[in-house]
Amino acid sequence: MSKRKFREKEKVVTKKHVARRERERQQSVLVRNIAIGVVLVIVLLIGYGYLDQTVLQEQRSVAIVNGEKISVGQFQARVRLERDSLINQYIQYAQLAQSFGMDVSAQVQPIEAQLSNPMAVGQNVLETMIYELIYRQEGQKEGITISPDRIEEELQGFLGYYPNGTPTAAPETTAAVVEVSTLSPEQLALVTITPTATEAPTSTPAPTATQAADVDPTEEPAPTVIPIPTLTPTPYTFEGYQQAYNETLPLYTDYGLSEADFRFLFEARLYYLELYDIVTADVSSEGEFIWARHILLEEALVANLVQEKLLAGEDFGALAQELSKDPSVATNNGDLGWFSTGVMIPAFEEAAFALVEVGDISEITQTDFGFHIIQLLGREMRPLEATAFQNKKDVVFQEWIATMREASDVETFDIWQDYVPTEPDLEQTITELFGQQ
Repeated sequence: MSKRKFREKEKVVTKKHVARRERERQQSVLVRNIAIGVVLVIVLLIGYGYLDQTVLQEQRSVAIVNGEKISVGQFQARVRLERDSLINQYIQYAQLAQSFGMDVSAQVQPIEAQLSNPMAVGQNVLETMIYELIYRQEGQKEGITISPDRIEEELQGFLGYYPNGTPTAAPETTAAVVEVSTLSPEQLALVTITPTATEAPTSTPAPTATQAADVDPTEEPAPTVIPIPTLTPTPYTFEGYQQAYNETLPLYTDYGLSEADFRFLFEARLYYLELYDIVTADVSSEGEFIWARHILLEEALVANLVQEKLLAGEDFGALAQELSKDPSVATNNGDLGWFSTGVMIPAFEEAAFALVEVGDISEITQTDFGFHIIQLLGREMRPLEATAFQNKKDVVFQEWIATMREASDVETFDIWQDYVPTEPDLEQTITELFGQQ
């Protein structure tokens, strides 16, 4: 056989051989594809983890208020801002103590307690953010429109820029003496003295955010309080204002607020003020006052005996002079003068205002001071002092907004508890500012 024929014979490939080579090729492709798939899965997992940490988690909802979302990122930024505000308050008190030797422990200890309880801070911040959305939503229902120009004006005032001149402070309220009512025959039969005239304001100043935040009888969150950064005085030029704005904004964005979130702080405050005026517009500047006297006793048994004597017709003033443990009884025979609600301790006030007719005597009322027997000497409507009037309006507004909160579709998610920041830290901040000492 020739060499040529032998080589041609060698080139003959069987079907079995072809099938085996095809299987090997397929296995090779499969192994390669699996390897690529594993690599892709790893890359995707790493990418998703990074995306989840940097973007997706921040977009998760901690609360939804009538369809409006509060995201993790917004919540965390506000918590950091609140902690920063508390730390600034702490530092201000500490500086007062250092400069003037003042004892500020009563002021700084509550701040320390708040900062050491991140969950409580987070809960308060979340409630505040919920109410801010309700302010805007209810304000829009009332037809209130807060334009970008109004927000800008509020920002300008915040940074001390007043293009139309520095606003003039409202005139202080002057007090006038309220004329004492002529005593009725019933009152003249009970007392022989004329009660001291009460001072009341002739006008009431317009509400301010600070006044509204001072009284919180229903413990609802107060309107947003924006911490004021330490800045040099803003020149009265638009360029100076812009510079101050550009210096101030990073103080907020560094904590995670967007510029829109920063401006919303002012928008929410404006909605609050507008709503406050609408809701409290019809609140009367007068309030119910009563004139009363009391006998204070240390033991319930003695109080029962004294009450029996009073009901039998013995003179209230004489018994007060003889038996009352109130230190002022020596000069007033137990006469407390005229007072409105919110002045006396709750149990005493409730018993006193429950009396209807002049001369009525209360049941024995126990307080931390002892056992009281109260007699009503007068009841009438009088102009409220400025602070009392402000408190009255605050109560009306807080009751209204609590009703709006109850009627709102508010859904909170427990995941907020997993995202409460603990920074900035008080100790670390103080160390950075003043050194280890």
